[in-house]
Amino acid sequence: MNHWKFVSDEKALKKILLVLLLVFLAVFSIFVCANKATELGFFSHSVEKLDETKDTVMKFSGATLAVSVGITLLPDDYATPLAEELAELSEYVILILGMLFLEKMIVLEGVPMVFAYVIPCACLFYGLYVLTKKEIFKSFGTKLVALSLAVVLVVPCGTALSDKLGSSYMGYVQDTISTAETGADQVDEISSTGNADASFFDKVSNVFQTAISGVKELFDYFSNLVKKCIHSVAILVVTSLVIPVITFVFLIWLINQLFQFNSFYSVTNKSAFAMLKKLSTSKEETE
Repeated sequence: MNHWKFVSDEKALKKILLVLLLVFLAVFSIFVCANKATELGFFSHSVEKLDETKDTVMKFSGATLAVSVGITLLPDDYATPLAEELAELSEYVILILGMLFLEKMIVLEGVPMVFAYVIPCACLFYGLYVLTKKEIFKSFGTKLVALSLAVVLVVPCGTALSDKLGSSYMGYVQDTISTAETGADQVDEISSTGNADASFFDKVSNVFQTAISGVKELFDYFSNLVKKCIHSVAILVVTSLVIPVITFVFLIWLINQLFQFNSFYSVTNKSAFAMLKKLSTSKEETE
């Protein structure tokens, strides 16, 4: 009798200690981690990398805008196809900036929210599981922990991977920006050459040997520059958009493999089946 009482007391003590530990983790997550997490180098370094990439994209956008203005000085037959290609690039630039803003928002706003709300809720569900031994509470808690890991790790892992794989290609983007700025300056020089009454061909002649060869050379210059811009946008899309998305998908897959999740419906169906079985058993005993 005393043995069973001791075992019962020991189990109750373990439950109390586990619940107290979960309460401590929840309080620590709310009042410490939620306020200090983003100050860690793990996250601050990611924010710095995102800001650097954003500055590069903004410089690239400004340079291509200057080039597009310069292209309008060319005759329509030359300028139209180049201007259309540059206009298409602006959509990708906006998409990249949106992705960078989302990543930064996840770090600065999402991570504190995870520590302030999601992890305490996970602790609550685990506490309910400890007290009731119902698998549905354990399932909810585990999924919230997995969600927390995904949110906390996705941006630092994505930026680290992008920096590792894309650092050797960013020099090409910087070179494109410099070339685009040079091209814009060249157009400004053409525009300011000669008197105010001179035609565009006369102004080109002052920079190049003849008007005809000058326009053709200028067109070839901007045509090659547009190609460099397309390649640069491809690099930015891969490093700032594709790699973060692949990182997120891989993390979700890895977390799913580690935790071996069952679907919510399978858990609820098992609970419902167990409840129905219990009711039928009690009904048979009553009869």
